[in-house]
Amino acid sequence: MIGWRVRGRTEDKGTPASAPYEPLERPPDCASVEREEHTSRRWLALTGLTAVTFLLLLDDTAVAVAQPAIQRQLGLNLEGLQWLVNVYTLTIAAFILLAGQLADRFGRRRMYLTGLAIFTLASLGAGLASSGASLIVMRAVQGFGAALVTPTALAIIADVFPRSQRATALGIWAGVSASALGLGPLVGAVINDSLGWRWIFLINAPVGVGVWLLARAVLRDDHAPRPSLRLDALGAVISGAGLLALVLRLTQANGAGWLSVRSIALFLGAGLCLALFIRHERLTAEPLLQLSLFKDRAFAGANIQILLATSVMCSLFFFLALYLQTVLSYSALEAGTGLLPLTITIVVVGPYAGRLADRIGPRIPVALGMLLLAGALLGLSGLRMDSSIGSLVPWLTLAGFAIGLVTAPTTATAMGSTDADGHGSAAAVFSTFQTTGLTLGIAIMGAILASFGPGAAFARTISDEHHAAFVRGFSTALTVNAVIALIAAGIALTMLRPTAGRTERPNGAAKEEPDRRP
Repeated sequence: MIGWRVRGRTEDKGTPASAPYEPLERPPDCASVEREEHTSRRWLALTGLTAVTFLLLLDDTAVAVAQPAIQRQLGLNLEGLQWLVNVYTLTIAAFILLAGQLADRFGRRRMYLTGLAIFTLASLGAGLASSGASLIVMRAVQGFGAALVTPTALAIIADVFPRSQRATALGIWAGVSASALGLGPLVGAVINDSLGWRWIFLINAPVGVGVWLLARAVLRDDHAPRPSLRLDALGAVISGAGLLALVLRLTQANGAGWLSVRSIALFLGAGLCLALFIRHERLTAEPLLQLSLFKDRAFAGANIQILLATSVMCSLFFFLALYLQTVLSYSALEAGTGLLPLTITIVVVGPYAGRLADRIGPRIPVALGMLLLAGALLGLSGLRMDSSIGSLVPWLTLAGFAIGLVTAPTTATAMGSTDADGHGSAAAVFSTFQTTGLTLGIAIMGAILASFGPGAAFARTISDEHHAAFVRGFSTALTVNAVIALIAAGIALTMLRPTAGRTERPNGAAKEEPDRRP
């Protein structure tokens, strides 16, 4: 009850009195209690947002381990297994940009909860699927839900955390997200061996419900919805078609041939869609993608960095697990355990890298991280057919340290380059570059491996000849990735410098933003 002090006593608001009223001073501890409450809600919100992102990325790699069991039970052929893995990424890539605009129109909290509900229900459907076709359809629906959640979660984190805490929060989010890709094979192997492949999907249902309830309770949408915003449907169709053509070209070129008619047609189609999309976005009143974002050198540089870093990181996770299982004869569980030095280091370093970048700027941490990653990749390129996991641990730890240095500052830079109104678009663009990098890295490394012989790309036989070809191809691919990391280091030094004329702020933000509540 609001009180008023009148001549030394307190009366309820609205009580007549002839003396002048003075507001009753608030107890001094109320403000601090309220701040503590808001801070705890922020970190609770971050816990839920990070857990969901972990689930989304974990699902992308955990399924790969269960492919043999799924094939035996549902009778999927090789093409069906490829679609089982790729349709998830394809759907995410096609709908991420539209998800950003949907969040701006209907509210970020609402779209986040909607996407999480769709993903949870689709996971339940995938776990109960009775045929290969129904499982693939449910994977596509999962991808649509993930497309709504991923950029929205990133935008919400940028919204609710003040600048003083944002780098740390984004560092935690980025580190846990990156580790999910490496932990996928381990978690998938544990679940598949103990409970069966269906529980890789079914376990998402109770976790998804719990996190949905947590998010509904603690999330607040400070960004007002824009009901009058006209959705850029044509832009969504063009961009979705272009991304689908590009991802299909990258994922299927190894089988069809990089110079085949189909591959060339997909590449030309992707390029045509890109040109049409840019022209359309320049002319439309309410574009799906704010092209003006790329005028900011730091924003453009951060997106290039995440594209290159993710392509190198994901290909390392994927093919290193394959090397441990096929060449060194480790089980899926042992291979996943062997990758723990890499994944744990990423999680530990991420938040500290975010704080460091907030103090000195992102240029030095990102450039140093890419240089260290290049060194780790060159060290790993010396692997042999008789290498032990112990000989790889130092290089894996160094790679994890390097990736942790890169992911948090690039995420914070991209999100800090805009104000609150632009967080949705910035998050959608950043997530698109990240998803494309994931597919690009695996496709490039797969193409290099395939060039060393038909059995090198996926050496599932016990032939020493195939294993030797795999090792030679993998070593060459790691060297190529080291060169990519060196190029990325140069880009970081050039593009992540503060823009002339802007007050220099480490995370790229043009001005201090007010404290926001979750």
